[in-house]
Amino acid sequence: MTTLAAEFVTRLARGDDVANCLDCTGEPDPSSAARHFAAAAADPDLAGGLAAWAPRLLVSARPGFGASALREIAERARRAGAPVDITQTPTLPHVLGASGVLARMLQRHPEWLPELRGEPPAAPECQTIPSDWTAIRHTKYRGLLRIAARDLAGRPFADGFRELSDLADVCLSAALECAVREREAPMPALLALGKLGGSELNFSSDVDVLFLHEPPADADPPAYNAAIAGVIERFKQGLEAPTPDGFGYRVDLDLRPEGRAGVLANSVDAALSYYEAFGAEWERQMLIRLRPVTGDARAAERFAAEIVPFVYRRSIGSDVMHEVRSMKDRIESERKRSGRDLEANLKEGPGGIRDVEFLTQWLQLFYGGREPELRTGNVLDALGVLARRGLLPEATCAALGDAYVWLRRAEHALQLAEERQTARFPREPADQLELARRMGYENESGDAARVQLLDDWTSTRSEVRGHFDALVLRGAE
Repeated sequence: MTTLAAEFVTRLARGDDVANCLDCTGEPDPSSAARHFAAAAADPDLAGGLAAWAPRLLVSARPGFGASALREIAERARRAGAPVDITQTPTLPHVLGASGVLARMLQRHPEWLPELRGEPPAAPECQTIPSDWTAIRHTKYRGLLRIAARDLAGRPFADGFRELSDLADVCLSAALECAVREREAPMPALLALGKLGGSELNFSSDVDVLFLHEPPADADPPAYNAAIAGVIERFKQGLEAPTPDGFGYRVDLDLRPEGRAGVLANSVDAALSYYEAFGAEWERQMLIRLRPVTGDARAAERFAAEIVPFVYRRSIGSDVMHEVRSMKDRIESERKRSGRDLEANLKEGPGGIRDVEFLTQWLQLFYGGREPELRTGNVLDALGVLARRGLLPEATCAALGDAYVWLRRAEHALQLAEERQTARFPREPADQLELARRMGYENESGDAARVQLLDDWTSTRSEVRGHFDALVLRGAE
């Protein structure tokens, strides 16, 4: 325990004012926070564990909020006959100080506290769950509790990508079963794209999905397509519906053939014909992350196998390099015209997540026709293959991988607060400090934590953009 933390605990135990300690760490309202800490320290189920929970909340993103939430949960758990035991749930203070949405979930469901047993807690048990909308939401949030606690406890951050994706797979499978049952319709194939397809889901990502089907020979095509469309509409509606227990997932169907103008689900033959006749370069790039999830396995596996020659050609020209660079330039130009602050965008700005993704995927498109090992939707896995095969210097792959994890950790930390879709790096000092705390910058001085965050943000962006410009621009030329 640090000197400041020890003083903080001692003064809390004596009932002394601790506002100046909180002020040192950057708490924006130290007087109010001190009152919340005093109330929590007086709780009969929290007083004995003061030395365990107070130092962790002291350097959290929102110390006062976390202390208030902890006391509220302790009261509710006591009324439910299962008092809080910090020795059994040591990551609870981390979670409460970092995430408003998860704090409120625990206040609503104190019976979920056992999800946080251990340090870190075990990964979510992603087994089959009941095909019931409430069960899906509960499974999601109980899983998020564990994953957030594991992140905050310091287990390898990249492991969380797969944990979040596995959790989503289970929930989406149950949701599709719900929709099929309620619509009394055939079961389509559900395939993942985007970050879900690469098993790299965010804390608050859309799930990009593609639905395909193979109608029986005697089916009436319009009627069959209408029945499948009804399933997809119910699937999206059921997952996105807001409730007191949150929602399931935001569902994005726009990456299907012809996008929003296209039908909700294509037959396998129709989808293959579309890509053969009209497929654009960006769609090859998008399909790198295709991954079957659930539903009609035969249709999914057939499409996944037969689309490979479209995505990974044996020989490609320099036009691919030009297209990747042009696509990234168009994205940045469009965002600037719409008024977005790209310099503060972790995802789409210069040196951001998209630069790493586009660079990696360009190399996958270029070499993937001859190197089957490169055919993965996971960015970190692809960088590992590029290094092993000598297609990119090992040091470059390592630097890009480290930068990608840092950027994704920052994006994840932003979304952890309130489960909002955002990749905006904050401009305000108080918000920057909150981000630093959620990312694990535990300097006792709030100013020092914020400065370290800004230094790392600057160096990470510079590292990524340097590699992107050197490799993509030089390749295009």
